[in-house]
Amino acid sequence: MTTAFKAASTFAAAGTATAGGIYFGTDIFKEKVVTKKTIASLLREKYPQKRLISSSSVSDLDWKKAYKTYREENKERNKGQDTWKLDGWDRPSEVQEVDTTAEFISRCNSNKLVEVEGEQDPLYKQVLRYCTRDTLVKDLIEESSGKRLLNSTDGQDTEAWNTAWGVYKTNNNVSGKDKDTWEFSDWSEKKGGDTLPQGFKTKCDEKAKVPAFELENENYKNVLAWCTKD
Repeated sequence: MTTAFKAASTFAAAGTATAGGIYFGTDIFKEKVVTKKTIASLLREKYPQKRLISSSSVSDLDWKKAYKTYREENKERNKGQDTWKLDGWDRPSEVQEVDTTAEFISRCNSNKLVEVEGEQDPLYKQVLRYCTRDTLVKDLIEESSGKRLLNSTDGQDTEAWNTAWGVYKTNNNVSGKDKDTWEFSDWSEKKGGDTLPQGFKTKCDEKAKVPAFELENENYKNVLAWCTKD
């Protein structure tokens, strides 16, 4: 092997080693790609037990409860020191359930659109605490079933209510069963009659507002079977 060939070989090996070093170094220090999602989409994906409050009314009961939580957690803080530094913030002398403010609703609506990396983000946790309500049976019906709840207002969905009552009676007319699923006080009389009891509509309305976030929930399945139409 000539001296010139040895030199060329050594140079090539050194170049390969150097290139290798640069290559592995690039992998090690390569910036990790982080996918961000809006808080609203993250809540839908990670926390199905809750739904963002959609009402725009400051007197909405869900908003009043949410605002009470905010005020309770900030009751020792003066103006400019509360969590979201609300312009209209006044340190409450006592915390009661009162109407929320348009500013608080607006802040929830803007914060839910902020993109974050994950559930550990402080703003995500704040929106979860201050801007949500329980997921209800009626939410699952509206979002997943392709059906709608029957209208309990007098004169509405009359035929559908009669049909639903017939299905309820059939499903609960089981030999050896003393009580129906919703335990009407005079079930023995009701199950033999054709007249739709007003209490059936009331029960449907009540059960539709029960918290539920899974399609296997018993209340959801019952309301879907007895209180809806296509």
